Amino acid sequence: MVENKRRITKLNSFYGKKLEHKYMHKYFCKSRAFKATFKGSEFSHVNFRGSIMTSVSFKSCKFEGVEFLGTNLKKSNFEGASFKDTIFVGALLENCNFRNTTFKNVIMVNTNVNNTKNLNIHNPEITILKQYPKLEISLELKNVLGKLVNDPYISRYRVLHLNTKKYNHLNLKILFDVLSEEQLIKGLKIMKEKNKKEICTVSSLINYLKMVLGV
Repeated sequence: MVENKRRITKLNSFYGKKLEHKYMHKYFCKSRAFKATFKGSEFSHVNFRGSIMTSVSFKSCKFEGVEFLGTNLKKSNFEGASFKDTIFVGALLENCNFRNTTFKNVIMVNTNVNNTKNLNIHNPEITILKQYPKLEISLELKNVLGKLVNDPYISRYRVLHLNTKKYNHLNLKILFDVLSEEQLIKGLKIMKEKNKKEICTVSSLINYLKMVLGV
């Protein structure tokens, strides 16, 4: 792994083997991997935004709180893997193998699943959305979000904002599934004043907000 000047790590591997590794709270933006093997590895609260990881073996891997955003995963093998609280947005899954894979609270948005292998799209633990959700956001929440748009610990990862003028409606929807608007506003205010850790996934944000709110 190499780290660039913005402290964004990259999980680059070509034909390499990284067996039973643990990756936690990583922003693997624009990583590159081809015919690599991560068999038995664990990925927790990892963001693979814009990565290209084709013909990769993820056999028996565990994914929890992972985000595949615009990630190219073509021809990758997820046989025996488990996914929990994982998001696929605009991901490329052509010829991906999901044999004996388990899912819990997985969301796929604008992701073509027609050419996948062994993926049960009727699994009740998989929510497939053809379009990005659009929410009505209150003025009070907009004001709080406005104060976080340039927050160094969250803004670069687009967890709450896609850019300075667009909110991340998908993540806000996920947040509203676990917190009331009152709790979310209160928690975000606390985060603005006290948080000093980088938050690169919505699952990490949920864990942080639950901690500071005591819920």
